[in-house]
Order: sequence, then C-alpha cells, then structure tokens
Amino acid sequence: MNLNRDKQILLFLIKDPNKKSWIVIIREFIMLLFSKKELPKYYITNLLYRKNVHNYKKYLSFKENRKLLIWSQSQANSQINLVQNKLLFGEFLIKNNIPTPKIYCHNSKTEFTYNNDVFQINSKNDLLVFFENIFIAENISHILCKPIDSGLGKNIFILDKLNLCDLDDNLIHLFISKSFIFQELILQHEVLKKINDTSLNTLRIVTYKTKSNKVEILSGFIRIGRKGAIVDNAHAGGIVIALNKETGEIRSEGLQLIDNGGGIFYKHPDSGVVFEGIQIPHYQQVKQIVTKATKLLNFPLLGWDVAIHPDGPVIIETNHNFHLMLSDRMENVLKNNVVFNELMKQIENKN
Repeated sequence: MNLNRDKQILLFLIKDPNKKSWIVIIREFIMLLFSKKELPKYYITNLLYRKNVHNYKKYLSFKENRKLLIWSQSQANSQINLVQNKLLFGEFLIKNNIPTPKIYCHNSKTEFTYNNDVFQINSKNDLLVFFENIFIAENISHILCKPIDSGLGKNIFILDKLNLCDLDDNLIHLFISKSFIFQELILQHEVLKKINDTSLNTLRIVTYKTKSNKVEILSGFIRIGRKGAIVDNAHAGGIVIALNKETGEIRSEGLQLIDNGGGIFYKHPDSGVVFEGIQIPHYQQVKQIVTKATKLLNFPLLGWDVAIHPDGPVIIETNHNFHLMLSDRMENVLKNNVVFNELMKQIENKN
C-alpha cells in the first residue's frame, strides 16, 4: 500500500469542487464496501464521487477488473510473451500485413542489430557512428526509441539527426544497459496534430473476441498529450477523451487521472482546440485493422493503441494487462453493453 499516494488522493478529494456532498460520498463508499467486498479506492481514483456520476454501483471494481484480465490471459498463455515484447509483436504485425511503425534496429545491451548484422557498441563514439549510419541508410531525420518490455510511456525518446552529437551520457548508458527498439517516427494526421503537435496522440480501442471468433469493439477513447510532451499517456499527464466507438466522433469532456490533477477539460488547455465533434480520420479503417489483428490472437480482451497517419491508421502496440477500468469510465459503464454484460455473467458463474 502506498500511504503517500493515498494521502495525496484523499487531499485531492477534499479539495475537489466537483464532488458530491460528504453525506452522499460516505454513503456510496460504504455501499460499495459491502456490495463489492473490497476497499473501493477506485470510487475516488476513477472520480466516481463527482456530481455527474449517478450509476456508481455499475462500474467495474478492482476485483472484477482483475478477474476479467486473468481470465482473458488464461486463454492465451502461449502468446503473453509475444504481446509483451515490442520487437516480437512488431515483427508479428509486419508478417501479417497490419500497418505498424517500421523497426529500423534493436539492441540487447551492447549488441545492436541492424539488417541482421550485429554490432558491438563499446563507447559513445561507437553508438554515434552506428546511429549516423542508420540515419543515412534509411534517409530519415528522427528515430523513436522505446524499451522492448516496458509500458506507461516510460523511457521513450526521440533521436534527432541534427542533435545526435549532443546525446546525453545518461541516455547512452540507458541504451547499453537495457533492450530497446528503434522505430519509425509516425507522422500524425493534421486533425490530431492541431490538438497537440508535440505528442503522438493515440486511440485506445478495447476489443472482445467471442468463442465464435466474432470481434466486438467495447470502447474507444483518445489520449492527448500536453504541450512539450512526446507521449500522450494518461499516466504521463495526458488527457483522455471518450469517443463514439461506432463512428469515431470525439465527445465533449476530457479527463486527467487523479494523480495528474484530475482536471476536466472541454478544450485542450494549451492549443485551445475544442474537443466535441472532432471526427477521428480513417476511423472505419481503425475498426477494420484492430478486428483483423484481434482475430490473430487468442486473448478475448485486448487494448489496442492506434495512431492515425495521414494515409491511415497504424497499430503501435496491444495490451493484454491494461487499465480496463479507465475504458469503463470513458464508456460510462461497460456493463451497459449487452455483450460485455453477458461476458461478466459468464465469468461470475464460473466462480
């Protein structure tokens, strides 16, 4: 238990001007405590205490979230490493002709692989020469660097050809002490670039695959970064905005996670772009490629991260152990979806 975080969350609740009355908050918290048989901290972290949330009992609890994801993972144990490892998964998508960023090279500590050749990197100069040669051979000016096995937007960097010589010694040490993939930097569609142009603003699409291999899109939202950030991740301070999962039209209200201020936004705080009514470009193609990709995997539940290139959608990665409760919040209760509700009943009857 993180007592410091719990104190910060409680302090945020006390100061939040959008909360229900204390009598209502205490009553609802106690109701969840007994009905869910767990300490319902999610009532606060998912902002269910706010005045505009009336169906608080129907949202997923921590137990339900874990139960769903553990069940889904149990159906695909042999593929967990595939979806966790960004290198393997990128190669998997390319093999199956699903749009995804090109992987230029990758490394395992000091061994860097490019075009099936392995290069031993023993110094800063070795690394600079290695990247200089890739910039020239690929005719590119930027490279996106991501750890092969981490998430939440951590340790993601952009290498700039013009500033390569200024590469920080700490970053060089990080590269040669871990495993990274070095990818194509995706250009995003002008519609999303206008909202925030420093981050790649991506969609999170949650899919459910039935036993008959039919794919249902359960929810969708977009994550928008703040000015200066290169990642849009909600855990890095980004704003999440629900969208119509059928049409791809962005809804009006954007939220931040409580750890990042719990803000409510109807327009981007930096660019001033109003969210409501923005249409995600190429959205029908988004649904098509996530459906195709979902059918290739055994997980019933997956969270897909999708970027929108000017020419169409590109899958960045998929997540088998993801924050389903955030999708639940964005969708204003997943249990209102008939298919999801049937899934919940099916899993509950097994226990």
